[in-house]
Amino acid sequence: MKSAASAAVVALLATVTALAIGIRTALHLPGLPYNVKELFLNRGAALVVFAFALVWVGAGSMLLAKWLARSARPAVALPVGVVVLAMISRTLLKYSVTYESLDDILGTNNLVLRVVHENMWGDFWRHAFDISSVAELASYLERRVRYTALYSPIAVCLAVALLPTVDARLRASMNRRYLWSLGASAVVWLWLSKTVVFTWAATDNLTELVAQGSTFGLGGTLSLYLIVVIMAVNVALLIRASTRPAWWIGAALFSVAAVPIGWLLLGLGLEPHVQKYGSVFSGAQFLLGPDRQHRLGDVALFARWAVVQTGGVAVMFAGAWIGERVTVPQSFRLPSTAAPHPPVAVPPR
Repeated sequence: MKSAASAAVVALLATVTALAIGIRTALHLPGLPYNVKELFLNRGAALVVFAFALVWVGAGSMLLAKWLARSARPAVALPVGVVVLAMISRTLLKYSVTYESLDDILGTNNLVLRVVHENMWGDFWRHAFDISSVAELASYLERRVRYTALYSPIAVCLAVALLPTVDARLRASMNRRYLWSLGASAVVWLWLSKTVVFTWAATDNLTELVAQGSTFGLGGTLSLYLIVVIMAVNVALLIRASTRPAWWIGAALFSVAAVPIGWLLLGLGLEPHVQKYGSVFSGAQFLLGPDRQHRLGDVALFARWAVVQTGGVAVMFAGAWIGERVTVPQSFRLPSTAAPHPPVAVPPR
């Protein structure tokens, strides 16, 4: 057990160091998207903190998967765990990226303004929000709710995908009721997150990039969510292969095939023509290109996407591998009135 913890610490330090150095090097490369260059507070400690934030995506999701495995109430454990993961992630980003960068994605707080001046929730709440302390609390919570909603898709999809990789000795008896409860909780939480991020968006930097086509009434959101699902499954396969070498061939083939599939879904999920500040560009060009004036060809954009998707999977895999070696206390479990589950027999590896 101590050797596993030591390996996790060494892997964490090595991964954070490699990420910080890699990001610092990438910031000096020509043609880097301008919004990436303006992302960080400084080039020193902020890069290290940001590297921890990246590792936390995989590590936190693995810890959540372990908690879900032990929980008798996954419908409650999932949203609670996601909120905790999101708040830790937000804290790390708070000390590594600029507020302007977060505002571009989250938007400005507008709940108090709409309730007070547009009477969105009626007279009672309009008068309540006129009180300064209530307005300050609402603004404080709105910021965190918006970030949680933005962070939720990757946390939910990755935790659920990693759940089968958790040691069977930790898992509760995953009967049909358990799976239905977890699935319903995940679907409802993702729907609420989509509503907060897109339907109630406080900025057009996200909504204007997402395709407005009618795919089950979700527009391009469904395609973008599928990218997250594919990356989460990719990470789970790599985690499985790390303990069972026979899985490596399948995991490698899936990793290669996932890149063009992700590129196709990205094209379906983003608007092909976005008009802003007198320029017309595609959503992919905005995210991956250097700026709005210098356009890249499809081959160059695909190559950049391949680096983004592969790098994202690699970082999440490293974080999940580290989180897998962290022991979750037995007491870290939601209580249940049901009879305890019998131990699961595990065949020797």
